[in-house]
Amino acid sequence: MSEMAKTLAFMAAGAVALLAAFVVVPTENSFDADELVGQRLNQFEVDAPKRLKIIKFDEETATPREFEVAEENGLWEIPSKEDYPADATKEMAEAATCVIDREILRVATTSAAEHAQMGVLDPSSAKLKSQADGTGIRVVMTDNNNSVLTDMIVGKAVKDAEGQHYVRNTDQDIVYVVNIDPKKLSTRFEDWIEGDLLKISPFDIRQVDIKDYSAELMLTLQGYQARWEPRAEMILDYDNTDSKWKAESLKKFDTTSKKYVDFAIPEGEALNEEALNKMRDGLDDLAIVDVVRKPAGLSADLKAGTDFIKDDEAAEDLMARGFAPIANAETKQADILSTEGEVVCSLQDGVEYVLRFGNIPMDSDEAEGKTDESADEESDKKKSDDGVNRYMFVMARFNEGMIEKPELDELPKVPAEAEEKEAGETASDVESGEEGSESDGEVAAATGEEAEGEEPTADAKPPAAEDEAKKKEREDILAARKEIELENLRRTDEYQAKIKEGQEKVAELNERFGDWYYVISNDVYQQVHLGLDKVVQKKVAEGDKAAEGAEAAAGGIPGMPNLPFANPPAAQ
Repeated sequence: MSEMAKTLAFMAAGAVALLAAFVVVPTENSFDADELVGQRLNQFEVDAPKRLKIIKFDEETATPREFEVAEENGLWEIPSKEDYPADATKEMAEAATCVIDREILRVATTSAAEHAQMGVLDPSSAKLKSQADGTGIRVVMTDNNNSVLTDMIVGKAVKDAEGQHYVRNTDQDIVYVVNIDPKKLSTRFEDWIEGDLLKISPFDIRQVDIKDYSAELMLTLQGYQARWEPRAEMILDYDNTDSKWKAESLKKFDTTSKKYVDFAIPEGEALNEEALNKMRDGLDDLAIVDVVRKPAGLSADLKAGTDFIKDDEAAEDLMARGFAPIANAETKQADILSTEGEVVCSLQDGVEYVLRFGNIPMDSDEAEGKTDESADEESDKKKSDDGVNRYMFVMARFNEGMIEKPELDELPKVPAEAEEKEAGETASDVESGEEGSESDGEVAAATGEEAEGEEPTADAKPPAAEDEAKKKEREDILAARKEIELENLRRTDEYQAKIKEGQEKVAELNERFGDWYYVISNDVYQQVHLGLDKVVQKKVAEGDKAAEGAEAAAGGIPGMPNLPFANPPAAQ
């Protein structure tokens, strides 16, 4: 056979082989999709996930937005929020339950061309355009070995099918229809943290100290300076017995003397119990919307209460948030000045929470309270009505004076000294007497015989009986003293235990607060930081709510100062 013939024969054989392979090997779409109906997605135990990552696409910034929560050494943290502690047990269980054991109701498509239409595009894909439409929610769960339990994308709701959504595994084109509730996949920071920041009971509040001022912080050649706008300082006591507020001290700033002066509540006016009760409730349930980690080195210094003014990086970070380190001439330590005043909440156990209020965050998300679910109805619950948030600096300290000192009972006196003195005088008389000088009566008394010519009195007690009575009296007094001493000791120990417990609680709180700036809504700020015009109001007749509302809207008290000063005024 010629070489040409051989070549043609080989080519023919190859063509036949290719044709056979094309016929035998199935294409990707050759399987029966209906066979998948009824099968289950995500088969794992509800407590298996130890890390959850939820990714959404933010069209405004044209970037993916990630929320992540993970368990590290038995504690839940939020890595996407710089490892802020999470209270994630309940939310994690709900998120896992949301995706576990999803039954495939039907197959919607096997073509990637329809992904955008069904809203299952990968939000973390680098191929997305700035105005990408049709992106879904990517959910990634891994176990404690970092093995992937699920990596899926939840898309749009199926029309006219309540509770049904399009979903797909991130590495597959096939799209399923399952029953799933994306609202359980929360990325709201508030849902994953301890909602009660201060963890106090309103019934434990005994005193609230409000410092109402504004300050403009500046860095000059002479150091950090503040231009003040002082308004008022108020100390308000709360009596839990009758649920009433009492003004221990009210001071307003006098523009003439440039000092705080006592403010007497005018006739026809009174404390605004409603506003004060709302303030108390706001402190009880102080809700935060975001956190920002303080710079390295700052938190440790603040916890220790040492001088951190020389730390330029820390001071600049404080200034940016609306706080300034100011030297305290009395304590020889640093103090914190804030731009929008402060509130000190004192509890009956001696723990005091110091809340300082700073600037509005410049970052748009922090300033507006934006979360990854800002488009959802649930995301706006804790958002300020005016859409503004504010930084808050929190620390705790201990005030021993808030704990009532025990009243100790006085000990009864023991008549031991009188008995010893009487016994000493008797012994001295006997020793100093001459031999044989005892009278017949004394001899008779010593021998138990009656003296000649003397009649015994009817109520006279034998010396032995009298000594026994005194002994019994002394024993009773000593027993009473011991009982009182034990009770006094119990009261003292209880008092010292309260002090120790309070000090330990303060250390624990500062450990928790020390690393973070908190962000609160402006509504919360206005609820807990009251001005004198909100603390004192005109007495309003019962039922005259319209007049009361008009008065509140007007605000202010005639003559209240509104002038800036370069140096902080001193309370008189």
